[in-house]
Amino acid sequence: MQSILYTHIQAILDASHDGIIAVDKNANIVLVNKIAIEILGLPDRIVGEKISKYIPNSDMLRILSTGKREIGDIATVLNQQIIINRLPIIVEGEIIGAISTFKEITDIQKIEMRIRKKFLESGLEAKYRLEDIAGDSPVFTEIKELARSFAQTDATVLILGESGTGKELFAQGIHLQSQRVNGPFVAVNCAALPGNLLESELFGYEDGAFTGARKGGKQGLFELAHGGTIFLDEIGEMSLPIQALLLRVLQEKKVRRIGGERIFPVDVRVLAATNRNLEELIEEKLFRSDLYYRLNVLTLEIPPLRERLADIPALCTSIIHEFNDKTNKKVTGVDAQIYELFQQYHWPGNVRELRNVIERMVLLAQDKTLGIADAQFFKRKAEATKLRAAMQRQKNAEQTEEEMIASTLERVHGNKTEAARLLGIDRTTLWRKLKRM
Repeated sequence: MQSILYTHIQAILDASHDGIIAVDKNANIVLVNKIAIEILGLPDRIVGEKISKYIPNSDMLRILSTGKREIGDIATVLNQQIIINRLPIIVEGEIIGAISTFKEITDIQKIEMRIRKKFLESGLEAKYRLEDIAGDSPVFTEIKELARSFAQTDATVLILGESGTGKELFAQGIHLQSQRVNGPFVAVNCAALPGNLLESELFGYEDGAFTGARKGGKQGLFELAHGGTIFLDEIGEMSLPIQALLLRVLQEKKVRRIGGERIFPVDVRVLAATNRNLEELIEEKLFRSDLYYRLNVLTLEIPPLRERLADIPALCTSIIHEFNDKTNKKVTGVDAQIYELFQQYHWPGNVRELRNVIERMVLLAQDKTLGIADAQFFKRKAEATKLRAAMQRQKNAEQTEEEMIASTLERVHGNKTEAARLLGIDRTTLWRKLKRM
């Protein structure tokens, strides 16, 4: 019966993911499981032997002597780091033995990353791969290939491009093709949060750090992104004080929460994006040059839609499929006239604007093919935009002409005959233009 009980106990120990070894009060090994034998490099059948025979100066001897528990000790065994817990076994006030449990730190880190990723499955995980980003024009194909090469490194990437070009899609794609694919992807829009709130979101805070702080404190996004990637969108909108804190994190790979003393090491790859000219902001003293050079290790510049109009058919197909799934619509095609109309437009809102137009067309479509009738609202908008642009060009031309006339008159000290001669117009025309001015 005792043999069967021992067999059951040993089977339970061997099923554990932690290494376990126990000794009696005389430091004889009474229990050891397979994981402990593998991690410590011990031979089989060591039960009954002195632990000091296999582990000289074993820390278990100290536990037998002091009766104190030791939690979270870190040691290196056979070129691997392990975390160890040692506890005395006390029965009726007497120390009758000691037990040690331990696990490789890399296993703990993997578990931690899975927990973080599970915790972040509320919209902060990456979804779009580089191959999912629609567009096969030469310029866009080159950009995607460059992004793929960037994904193979762990360097910081600065993604440049106008609003609506899809900078976050590239950030997600780079993360999903990198070695950090199993880690979390955390995105934050730096322009959407005021300075103090952005600081607490990025770096976290301790309990009681400020009025309204959550009880128990809060992890910052850098901590949550540990082992993965953080995407800082609209980095150009970040205030100078937050820039200084960000620079310190990038340099030291450590985070200190607001109101706290503890330092949290973080292993995070940073991807940043902006639609602003950071070099101009540096000249205006609105962006730190040292942070710019720290961020701008690799640069990915996303072209606006007007520079890759050839991608419009592919984009339309991708967007239509997406909205078909969301709305249970069955749109299967697009009339060629729509593509012609779209390719004559300037698209100031880039792909985001195209998505909005396609969404409206799909929602209101009566047939399976989008025709020019479905795009009448956009056609009117495009014509109005074209008219406004023509009027603005005319206004700019008139303004330029007026400036030229004024500067010429100033140069000839108001002599209208001489000014007309220099401008290449007759005196009557000059008088008419001056009257209009």
